[in-house]
Parts: sequence; C-alpha cells; structure tokens
Amino acid sequence: MKRIVKIGILCAAAVALMPLRAQTADQRINYGFGGSVLNRDMLWTSDFAELSRTHLFGTARVMGMGGAFVSLGADLTSMSLNPAGLGMYRGSEFTITPLVTVAHASTEGTNTWQNNNKTRFAMANVGVALNIYESGSRKLTSLTLGLGLNRVADFNNRYSFSSESLYDPSTGAFMPTIGDIFSQQLNSWGVRPNSSNQLLMDYMHPSVWPAALGYDGYMVDYFADGGENPWGVARIGGNASVLHSMDVVNSGSINEFDISLGGNINNIVYFGATLGIQSVYKRTAMTYQEEYGYFNTNGVAQTLNRQTGEWSNLTEQLEMMNLTQRMTIDGSGVNLKLGVVVRPVAGLRVGLAFHTPTYYALDYSYRAGITTSIVQTQDIINNGSIHGVQAGNDSPAASNEAPDNWHFTSPARLMFGASYTFGNFAIVSVDYERDWYNGIRVKGVPRNNELGSEDYKQEFKHNFRATNSLRVGAEIKPLPFLAVRVGGGYTDSMLQDRAMYTYGTNAGMPVTYQSCYVSAGLGLMLSRTVSLDLAYQNVSDKLNGYQLFFSQDYATGDLKTWSGVYNTSITNHYISMSLNFRF
Repeated sequence: MKRIVKIGILCAAAVALMPLRAQTADQRINYGFGGSVLNRDMLWTSDFAELSRTHLFGTARVMGMGGAFVSLGADLTSMSLNPAGLGMYRGSEFTITPLVTVAHASTEGTNTWQNNNKTRFAMANVGVALNIYESGSRKLTSLTLGLGLNRVADFNNRYSFSSESLYDPSTGAFMPTIGDIFSQQLNSWGVRPNSSNQLLMDYMHPSVWPAALGYDGYMVDYFADGGENPWGVARIGGNASVLHSMDVVNSGSINEFDISLGGNINNIVYFGATLGIQSVYKRTAMTYQEEYGYFNTNGVAQTLNRQTGEWSNLTEQLEMMNLTQRMTIDGSGVNLKLGVVVRPVAGLRVGLAFHTPTYYALDYSYRAGITTSIVQTQDIINNGSIHGVQAGNDSPAASNEAPDNWHFTSPARLMFGASYTFGNFAIVSVDYERDWYNGIRVKGVPRNNELGSEDYKQEFKHNFRATNSLRVGAEIKPLPFLAVRVGGGYTDSMLQDRAMYTYGTNAGMPVTYQSCYVSAGLGLMLSRTVSLDLAYQNVSDKLNGYQLFFSQDYATGDLKTWSGVYNTSITNHYISMSLNFRF
C-alpha cells in the first residue's frame, strides 16, 4: 500500500470559463494512458528490465579487452564474471580502479533544451585476491580467496530536448498538450472536487496526482454542467502552438560486493564460486515543460465555438507549464556465480560461467510538483504591462517501503568463452553470453498496485526475450613491460515487439534495445610487483522509440491525444585506471 506523507496542498478554486477541449460523450470516457511522463508512481516491466542490464566494468585490463574474460583469469574482475579465473593466481594481489564516466545523449529531430551531458567520478573496482593454499605435489594446486567491490551497472546520464507542435490555421486541429491528458485522466477516474472546490490528493491514486496538480495550477477546470466528463482545459487556446521540452537526469549505480573462492587442479582445470551482494540506487529527476505560443493572433489565446464557428479571446491564458517528478529506487540484491575453465592443450582455454538470477528487495518513492504561469489576455492586446501570476503545488510523497516494497529476480545468465595465448606475446579472447529477460519475475508487489505478480510474469514471458551478447578482445606485448589491448562487444534487443513499448499503455520509461561498444587500453609494468593499466570504452546505447504522453480509448483502441514518437541514443565514455600490487 502507498504510504502517503502529506507535505502540504494548496488547492485553487475553479474559474467559470468555457472548456476548450471538454469531453462531450454521454458516458464517462474509459481511457488508458502511457508515455514516459505518465504513471511514474509505480514500477513497470521496463523499469525492472533496465535495472537488470549490466555492464562489465572491473579492472582496466578487462575493460581494455572488451570484457572478453570468461576463459581468462588472474584478475579481480573474475569474481564478477567467472570466479574460476581466481584459480589462475600464483600469488596475492591488491587492485584499485577509479573510473570517470562521461555520458552524452542525442534525440533525433529535436533541439537541445538544458544539457545532454553528464560526468561522474566513481570506483569501478577495488579488491584483494589472497593465495591461501598452494601445493606442488597434490592435484589441488592452489586456492585463492577473493574479496572485492565491483560496479556492475551505471545509471548516470542525461537527455534533454525540445520540439514544437505548430498550429495550422488551415486545419484548425488542436496541438497535443498534457492539459488534455490531465482532463481525460480526471474524467476517466471519475474524480470530483469537494464542496470547497478542492482535490484532496491523499485520497486519490498517485497516478492521478499530476492531473490534480494541473488543477491546482489552473491548467484544467471542473465544469459542473459537463455531464459525465466535466473536466476540460480552460486557459490554453485552441490556436496554441506548443513547445514540448523534456529533461531527464538519471543518477546512481549497482555495486556488488563479492566473496569468491577459486581453485586450480593440476594447472588444467580451474573452478570457482562467488557470492555477490549488491547495493542498488537509482534516482530519476524528470522535468516536462510546455510553452504556448499564439502566432496567428499576435500572441492572443482564442477559443472556438464549434456551433457558430467563431473564435473569441480568452480572459486568461496559460503561458507555461512545468511539471517535475522525482523517482528513487533504493535496495539490495544477492546472487551466486559458478564457473569453470579448462586448459585442454597449451595456450588454449575454454571457460563456462553461470550466474543465478539476482534476488532484489527494493524501496520506491515518488513525488511530483507543478508550476504554471498565467497572464491576463487584455494586457497582451493593449501592449501594456503584463499582470501575470505564478500558480502551482507539490504533491504528497508516496513511497513503497518494507513490508510493502518490491521484490523481483533478474535474468539468469550463461557465459561461454575461449581464448588462445601465443606464448608471452599475445592473447585473443572471445565470449558469448545469453541473458533470459523473459525469465524476470516480480515476486513481491505493494498492496493496491495496479498490476499483480502474475501480470508482470505474463508480460515478461510474452513480450520479452533472451538477449545475445558477443565480446571480443586481444592483448599484444610488443615489449616485455608494455601491453596494448583492444576489444568490443554487442548486445541485441530484449524486446520481442518494440512497437508495443512505444504505443502500448504498458509503456513506461524507454528501454535500451541495442548496445555496442569498442575499447582500448595499455598496460605498464612499473616494477616486478607493481603494474598500471589504462582503458577507454565507448558504449552506444539506443533507446526504444517512446512517447511523452498519450491516451487510448480502451473500447476502440484509438489514440486520442499523443505527443509523437522520440528516439534517443546515449553514448557513454568510460575512462579507467587500475593500480595493481602483487605480493
């Protein structure tokens, strides 16, 4: 159940103006709503899928070789990839790997609004491998204990854009605005103000809070003579051109503390296991803004009388609307990793690793706020001083906290790898990974959530699929103290039907449907016991096409109001440096 903390509500009385876009149906409308701006009070399948996406960071050596390390070892990244690699240590090692992340986004066919870049400093890896047993005469040659912290996902990015819906007087078609969505939501939910013309949000479903905020900000009004659909937009002219602006700032990461044990049998078979304990934090700050222009009437908002076909000026007009939403995910998870590497002939290694699903327990919190700017139309006509007013409000805070939090399991993962070592001169490595996104299961759902565990199960089962990832890497040593590394990787789509997550009412935040990267690195032996590794990765993620908002008639399936489709790509630049001490 939503635990609602009342922050404070300032409700505005409705002003008796004729609605521009009021519903006229005799029966209450029954619409579904979707898009990345709407329904952020809960977690959707797209949210769980994005939380399940991992990117191998680890040490700079592994990053430089594109993460193709399933069949290789003697590196602390083995704890998070294939723990059998710990068995290849012949001594002990301590490694620390700082990381700089630089994210850049672009959205097709739009202009930049705020900022499309985000830079962060983080820790990719820190840990120790301790050689706790070694024998030269027994089959069990050695055992190595690994303790480390590895970053397995990074959420830090930002995309921000503006696009305009231009009003065409020759057609008279209204341009899409979220005010239409707000009035449709209030009508669909059958919301009514109390005797004091107030909407008490702590008695409303959180998915309708932004619409209620639209009422507080004078975007929509309640018209008592409106029949079953009394809500309508009152201060946005029918001749409005709408500038849509969107700014999404994601921050946070998933870090995993690993406890690993790896063994070596006759320098032929290596085995290992890892217990991974994850810490999850993701915060999304979303700002959606609309600005309204009236270019065919010298800035004056007008309303159309559909019976007479005549236009008339509004008394008040909305200049701008700014909706902010804050979503925070905080929790933990646990998993188990098992692996084996076999060296059938000198130089050749073949590896296999299995990662169980990660079992997560998450808390989720949500809050929204709105600001609007309203001016007197007569001031614009008279070219005099503008007598404007700022209106708005913040919603209560809704949070899903234990025992009403979320529980889900991420995909199981299976990895194969093969590598060949050319003496002390070169290494070539190839990995294949399969992740079963259709096997994600939501085990615990907060009470009164719109979807139950079975609903999530069916959606993952029928709309998602397993992904295939390929990683390749190579290392060449032109000099005994210098190593040059290159690598790359590709992961295909987790979605069976991408259009469903563009036009379906189950569409939430956009899903990454394709990822590819290239990498390069250097390794330097500073002494017999100290080495320095540098790496750079360029990772390109393509997001599935998404809408900002839309409404759909459940009865006919027709879209009623929609923002249009946006396509965003995010490029991440990762720069890491590992300092290694062997002892």
